[in-house]
Amino acid sequence: MSTHPVPDDERPARSRLHAVAMRGDDPGNDPRPDVEREFRNAMARLAAGVGVLSTLDPIGRACGLTVTAVSSVSLEPPLVLVCVKKDGFIHDALFVADGWSITFLAADQLDAAHYFARHRYPGDRDDFSPWRTSRADSGELILTGGMAAVTCVPHEMVDAGDHSVAIGRVVHIPEHMTGETPLIHGDRAYFAPGTPLA
Repeated sequence: MSTHPVPDDERPARSRLHAVAMRGDDPGNDPRPDVEREFRNAMARLAAGVGVLSTLDPIGRACGLTVTAVSSVSLEPPLVLVCVKKDGFIHDALFVADGWSITFLAADQLDAAHYFARHRYPGDRDDFSPWRTSRADSGELILTGGMAAVTCVPHEMVDAGDHSVAIGRVVHIPEHMTGETPLIHGDRAYFAPGTPLA
């Protein structure tokens, strides 16, 4: 019986994978403790528009959350997504809501961005009265001073680590929104757009 080690390229595939995992070389299991911090800092540099996600809580109260992780998904059917932290104020309400909306904030709505980003505890209430609003068919409030808004019915909730990705089917684009300049967030600060580059 040979006592020579078997080269890696002659081992069964399962054995080779096990050896890689034991060496800690699997890129999917990066052992560096600073990856999360570096990832957070890198993503903070990505500028994005600012929105307020709004819905009704299980007892019918209006609630909102400042969001930047928003994206269109599909045109046919029209779908939009928003990422919400699982331990966030509004997260559980999305699972039982008949609908939700996102208002894309204007630069003069910075106070709304700060207000709906504040820390809240279960049972806390949001006060929309400082801003002009209209009510969507499913009951949630839209900040009509924004650039635009989309109202949605739930399409899918996707589990994604410490967040859920809420995908909504857009059923209405509210008219009479009065915002003129969008509010932008990047590098942990709020901005208004400058001179167009192209």
